[in-house]
Amino acid sequence: MKLSEKSNILLERYILAVERRLPLQGRKDILAEIRSNLMDLLEDQYPPETVLDETQMEQELRKLGSPHSVAAGYRQSDALIDPRFNPVFRFFVTFVAPIVAGAMLLAGIVSFVLSQGESPFWGIWEMFSNIWGAVVGLIGSVALILILITRFFPQLGQGKDLDFMKEEQKEWSISDLPERVQETDKVHPWEPIAGIFFGIIGLLIFTVFFEDLAGFWWRVDGNWNMVSIFTASFMTFLPWIAINIGLDICRNALILFQHQYTLLTRVFEIVILSSELALAAAMLRARDLINFDKTLALQRGLPAGAVKGIQVMLDMNFVHWFLVFFIVVISLSLLSCIVRLIKSVIKNGV
Repeated sequence: MKLSEKSNILLERYILAVERRLPLQGRKDILAEIRSNLMDLLEDQYPPETVLDETQMEQELRKLGSPHSVAAGYRQSDALIDPRFNPVFRFFVTFVAPIVAGAMLLAGIVSFVLSQGESPFWGIWEMFSNIWGAVVGLIGSVALILILITRFFPQLGQGKDLDFMKEEQKEWSISDLPERVQETDKVHPWEPIAGIFFGIIGLLIFTVFFEDLAGFWWRVDGNWNMVSIFTASFMTFLPWIAINIGLDICRNALILFQHQYTLLTRVFEIVILSSELALAAAMLRARDLINFDKTLALQRGLPAGAVKGIQVMLDMNFVHWFLVFFIVVISLSLLSCIVRLIKSVIKNGV
């Protein structure tokens, strides 16, 4: 028994839909087992010379059940949270928690601006600590409530559907299955999430907190001191830097939404890298990006050895060579992205 090209694509889409509903632990083994069981079933039902077409494959997959029901069958029966409540927990983790974090971040920024940036280092540390505590507390509280319901009130909600769980009970169709993803286009969810998180932090630093944070910091007599090192020439590049960071956040959000690298996201990445390359070249031509005031640093308590080390580094034209190195790295990354884009176009026949 063999699979036609279309039936094989349909099988891969079905397996991908099941994969996205499985826990990370043991996922590969479970998928291998599902695939093996299905192929054994098909070989028992169809003669060896049969080429299974798309319609036949769809019929067999419907016998197997919806991707959600198949994935649910492999969940641990002794789970702390009843699988029926997984959509509830997922709703709070993926929807409510980000809203809470965003609202607290906005409130923290407003508070920081109104306080005129007093103690910026500790102010930002406290803001992110509060956000982390609130998000962890929210998720932990929801998890604890669901664990208690599972343990002491297992009959609660049995036979009832939650409004936002309809997707898991409705009749599934082929159009609901995700498109097959090439191995080179697969992406782990934590990658775009990390990119968005650090991108937001970078955007805040370069648009709101730069003048308060950018410089050399040290602690003297229990107080933090700073000497700014960036010139007005460097400041003119801040909007360009912020735009690049914002574009990268949008790219990561698109990847997270689509669950894969696509032609659009690869073109997006090439545009961003080209902009970063142009930015680095412009900064290399500008020169005079950094100005270190030794006298002010010594007056504010920076150790003389540290002042001497910083000055030696600047005398060696560190900024110039760093930008040269950065341009080389970006150029190689850009070339690699162009090659991946060409391969993706060829594979997809665009």
